Amino acid sequence: MTDETFFVIWILSFGAYLLIYTYWIPLRTQKKIEVWLRSEESDETLLLSLDVIVKRIREQMLIDFEEFMLPQARENLKKFWSGAMGNVAKEMKKTEEGGQLSLMHNIASSLQNESWYVQALGSKILPMIAEGMGNSNKPKKRKADTSQGMGLSK
Repeated sequence: MTDETFFVIWILSFGAYLLIYTYWIPLRTQKKIEVWLRSEESDETLLLSLDVIVKRIREQMLIDFEEFMLPQARENLKKFWSGAMGNVAKEMKKTEEGGQLSLMHNIASSLQNESWYVQALGSKILPMIAEGMGNSNKPKKRKADTSQGMGLSK
Protein backbone atom coordinates (compact mmCIF):
# COMPACT_ATOMS: atom_id res chain seq x y z
CA MET A 1 0.00 0.00 0.00
CA THR A 2 1.42 3.25 -1.07
CA ASP A 3 1.07 6.61 0.55
CA GLU A 4 -1.32 7.77 -2.16
CA THR A 5 -3.65 4.82 -1.62
CA PHE A 6 -3.57 5.33 2.13
CA PHE A 7 -4.34 9.04 1.69
CA VAL A 8 -7.34 8.28 -0.62
CA ILE A 9 -8.77 5.70 1.83
CA TRP A 10 -8.27 8.12 4.71
CA ILE A 11 -10.08 10.93 2.84
CA LEU A 12 -12.98 8.62 1.87
CA SER A 13 -13.39 7.27 5.42
CA PHE A 14 -13.24 10.79 6.87
CA GLY A 15 -15.85 11.92 4.32
CA ALA A 16 -18.10 8.96 5.22
CA TYR A 17 -17.66 9.73 8.94
CA LEU A 18 -18.48 13.41 8.35
CA LEU A 19 -21.53 12.54 6.27
CA ILE A 20 -22.86 9.97 8.76
CA TYR A 21 -22.31 11.95 11.97
CA THR A 22 -23.20 15.43 10.75
CA TYR A 23 -26.17 14.72 8.45
CA TRP A 24 -27.57 11.21 8.57
CA ILE A 25 -27.64 10.58 12.38
CA PRO A 26 -29.04 14.03 13.30
CA LEU A 27 -31.69 13.74 10.58
CA ARG A 28 -32.80 10.29 11.78
CA THR A 29 -32.74 11.42 15.41
CA GLN A 30 -34.84 14.47 14.56
CA LYS A 31 -37.37 12.32 12.75
CA LYS A 32 -37.55 9.86 15.67
CA ILE A 33 -38.11 12.76 18.07
CA GLU A 34 -40.84 14.22 15.88
CA VAL A 35 -42.59 10.85 15.65
CA TRP A 36 -42.37 10.43 19.45
CA LEU A 37 -43.68 13.95 20.07
CA ARG A 38 -46.71 13.24 17.89
CA SER A 39 -47.47 9.99 19.70
CA GLU A 40 -49.77 9.72 22.72
CA GLU A 41 -46.96 8.35 24.88
CA SER A 42 -45.25 11.72 24.75
CA ASP A 43 -48.35 13.56 26.03
CA GLU A 44 -48.24 11.86 29.41
CA THR A 45 -44.47 12.24 29.72
CA LEU A 46 -44.57 15.90 28.78
CA LEU A 47 -47.40 16.59 31.24
CA LEU A 48 -45.47 14.90 34.04
CA SER A 49 -42.35 16.90 33.26
CA LEU A 50 -44.42 20.07 33.02
CA ASP A 51 -45.86 19.37 36.47
CA VAL A 52 -42.34 19.14 37.90
CA ILE A 53 -41.38 22.44 36.27
CA VAL A 54 -44.55 24.20 37.45
CA LYS A 55 -44.06 22.87 40.99
CA ARG A 56 -40.51 24.20 41.08
CA ILE A 57 -41.64 27.59 39.77
CA ARG A 58 -44.35 27.76 42.46
CA GLU A 59 -41.85 26.88 45.19
CA GLN A 60 -39.46 29.56 43.97
CA MET A 61 -42.29 32.11 43.77
CA LEU A 62 -43.29 31.28 47.35
CA ILE A 63 -39.70 31.71 48.52
CA ASP A 64 -39.43 35.03 46.67
CA PHE A 65 -42.78 36.18 48.06
CA GLU A 66 -41.75 35.30 51.61
CA GLU A 67 -38.43 37.09 51.23
CA PHE A 68 -40.22 40.17 49.94
CA MET A 69 -43.32 40.22 52.15
CA LEU A 70 -42.12 38.99 55.55
CA PRO A 71 -40.09 42.13 56.38
CA GLN A 72 -43.07 44.30 55.43
CA ALA A 73 -45.46 42.13 57.43
CA ARG A 74 -43.19 42.32 60.50
CA GLU A 75 -43.03 46.10 60.21
CA ASN A 76 -46.82 46.35 59.87
CA LEU A 77 -47.29 44.04 62.85
CA LYS A 78 -44.97 46.23 64.94
CA LYS A 79 -46.98 49.29 63.96
CA PHE A 80 -50.22 47.48 64.81
CA TRP A 81 -49.04 46.50 68.29
CA SER A 82 -47.65 49.96 68.89
CA GLY A 83 -51.06 51.37 67.99
CA ALA A 84 -52.77 48.80 70.21
CA MET A 85 -50.63 49.85 73.16
CA GLY A 86 -51.48 53.49 72.50
CA ASN A 87 -55.18 52.61 72.48
CA VAL A 88 -54.80 50.77 75.78
CA ALA A 89 -53.19 53.87 77.30
CA LYS A 90 -55.98 56.11 75.96
CA GLU A 91 -58.67 53.83 77.33
CA MET A 92 -56.99 53.71 80.69
CA LYS A 93 -56.82 57.50 80.75
CA LYS A 94 -60.61 57.57 80.80
CA THR A 95 -60.88 55.42 83.93
CA GLU A 96 -61.03 56.64 87.51
CA GLU A 97 -57.73 55.22 88.61
CA GLY A 98 -55.61 58.33 88.05
CA GLY A 99 -52.69 57.07 90.10
CA GLN A 100 -52.63 53.84 88.20
CA LEU A 101 -52.82 55.65 84.87
CA SER A 102 -49.37 57.15 85.07
CA LEU A 103 -47.89 53.77 85.99
CA MET A 104 -49.69 51.95 83.18
CA HIS A 105 -48.90 54.71 80.71
CA ASN A 106 -45.22 54.53 81.62
CA ILE A 107 -45.28 50.75 81.16
CA ALA A 108 -47.00 51.11 77.78
CA SER A 109 -44.55 53.80 76.70
CA SER A 110 -41.56 51.72 77.72
CA LEU A 111 -42.87 48.78 75.68
CA GLN A 112 -43.27 50.89 72.53
CA ASN A 113 -39.66 50.29 71.39
CA GLU A 114 -39.70 46.59 72.24
CA SER A 115 -40.27 43.78 69.76
CA TRP A 116 -43.81 43.00 68.67
CA TYR A 117 -44.20 39.86 70.78
CA VAL A 118 -43.21 41.73 73.94
CA GLN A 119 -45.77 44.41 73.07
CA ALA A 120 -48.39 41.72 72.45
CA LEU A 121 -47.67 40.17 75.82
CA GLY A 122 -47.79 43.60 77.44
CA SER A 123 -51.17 44.38 75.88
CA LYS A 124 -52.51 41.15 77.42
CA ILE A 125 -50.89 41.66 80.82
CA LEU A 126 -51.65 45.38 81.32
CA PRO A 127 -55.40 44.83 81.86
CA MET A 128 -54.60 42.10 84.40
CA ILE A 129 -52.24 44.45 86.24
CA ALA A 130 -54.86 47.18 86.22
CA GLU A 131 -57.47 44.75 87.53
CA GLY A 132 -55.12 43.54 90.23
CA MET A 133 -54.30 47.09 91.28
CA GLY A 134 -57.99 47.98 91.33
CA ASN A 135 -58.80 45.04 93.59
CA SER A 136 -55.90 45.72 95.97
CA ASN A 137 -57.66 48.79 97.44
CA LYS A 138 -60.73 46.78 98.31
CA PRO A 139 -60.53 44.52 101.35
CA LYS A 140 -61.08 40.89 100.57
CA LYS A 141 -64.12 39.43 102.23
CA ARG A 142 -63.66 36.08 103.79
CA LYS A 143 -66.47 33.84 104.73
CA ALA A 144 -66.32 32.65 108.26
CA ASP A 145 -67.25 29.03 107.96
CA THR A 146 -66.40 26.96 110.97
CA SER A 147 -67.57 23.72 109.48
CA GLN A 148 -64.61 23.53 107.14
CA GLY A 149 -60.99 23.75 108.04
CA MET A 150 -58.13 21.86 109.53
CA GLY A 151 -59.73 21.58 112.90
CA LEU A 152 -58.02 24.60 114.42
CA SER A 153 -61.07 26.86 114.23
CA LYS A 154 -63.49 24.29 115.63
